Amino acid sequence: MIRPFDEADADAAAALLAEHNPWLTTAAGLLHRNAKLPPRAHRAVWVAELDGAIVGYGEAEFDWTAERTDVGQVWALVDPSRRARGLGSELLRIATEHVTARGATELRSWSFAEGDAFLERRGFSRAREERLSALDPRTIDTSAVGELAPGVRVASLGELDDRRRDVYELFAEALEDMPADHPERRFSFEEFEAETLGDPDLSHAGSAVVLDGDRPVALSFVGVDGVRGVAEQHLTGTARSHRRRGLARVAKLAVIRWCAGAGVTRLMTGNDSQNAAMLALNDALGFRPFATETEWVKRVRITSKLAS
Repeated sequence: MIRPFDEADADAAAALLAEHNPWLTTAAGLLHRNAKLPPRAHRAVWVAELDGAIVGYGEAEFDWTAERTDVGQVWALVDPSRRARGLGSELLRIATEHVTARGATELRSWSFAEGDAFLERRGFSRAREERLSALDPRTIDTSAVGELAPGVRVASLGELDDRRRDVYELFAEALEDMPADHPERRFSFEEFEAETLGDPDLSHAGSAVVLDGDRPVALSFVGVDGVRGVAEQHLTGTARSHRRRGLARVAKLAVIRWCAGAGVTRLMTGNDSQNAAMLALNDALGFRPFATETEWVKRVRITSKLAS
């Protein structure tokens, strides 16, 4: 049976995703995303249930930060032991109908190697690739965090709670410059507070901000699943005025150092395959590739237009 996601499904759905998908997922994080995306995202989630167990998950939303407003994102995952029963096809169909009925003319989805054929058979074409890599933070030399130029220091995100707007401006600038087919430029301060800073998986103690004097100029955010002892390094970026000074490296090292002290045994990150500078930095820091995620695209016709 496929049905809309309910809050009571959060633990089971998060467990399914954490077991069969490398990105960090927690029940609290799932509930937060469902509740805090802006209305224009039109986010919806479904689960597949068999014999009382959650065996499949599907989601749909618009790319709400992109310049274009007609890009729908759809994704489905089914427990490998319950595949070949049509659950993934039905979840993807429902997700697709959800966004096309609301004006999507382009669909985006993602897969790892075992899911590539599934999307190819449904008319998707390869768009971009993301390299996933990981390290054990306890094995990395982070002493360079203390070797900073005069006037430069590292603070945790939590230490800058009264500087949220300054951090937002840096975050938005870095986000806009991330490699993407559709630049991410529709992201207000209020949305940053609600969706990003309010994420229960985001560690305000572990996320690092580099300051030049009093100005935030580089950052690296990290999400943590303390139960599993794993973490995911999110957006890392530097102000355009301060690039090529090694500040992104300092921010990433500060996150690694915090993770090592917090009992994290595995820190992962993902980078667009065309982001040569960040890939080289991660290699130098000790990250080792373990998977490639492919982004897929499909042009579609609007079936109808709903108000919400």
